[in-house]
Amino acid sequence: MIKLSTFFFTLFFSFFFSFTLSSSYMDCKTLRHSGLDFIGKDYEEILAYYGLDKFSIKISRSRKSILENQMSYRDQKNKPSQLKNVHFSEIILNKSNNYPLVFHCSWRFNLKIDKITDNPYECIEQKNKKDLFSLDYKGNFSLSSSFNFENSKDLKRQTLHSLFGVCMKKK
Repeated sequence: MIKLSTFFFTLFFSFFFSFTLSSSYMDCKTLRHSGLDFIGKDYEEILAYYGLDKFSIKISRSRKSILENQMSYRDQKNKPSQLKNVHFSEIILNKSNNYPLVFHCSWRFNLKIDKITDNPYECIEQKNKKDLFSLDYKGNFSLSSSFNFENSKDLKRQTLHSLFGVCMKKK
């Protein structure tokens, strides 16, 4: 009984720490936008209100951990089918107003062809499946989304916009 509980305890902590160590944390800042100009010149306040002027992200699987995983399979001659061209991860975008958005992402990477710096993470938000997030190796991001906007003439419309900026790894 003690051996079994020790086994599960060890298994849990090894899974927890491997997940935590393979994650990446980044702080992001929006530098420019497209689609907010028609609202007025107060788009900086709008971005701050929606928590998208500055935010942080957590990537569940770093490029480095995916690369190491693929290299370990490449070295095992009996499992060549484990080499993949598309890798999946999750990005949690934590807005500055502490509201999280969860994105499921894919990263196209072929160990035989690509470099670790090639191809961005391409992500789709999971709740409404409308928002798109892209993150390249250098930390450049784009976020395309929409929100409802009402002006003073009681016109309601869906506002489509894209944000562009940069993310830096937390130290």
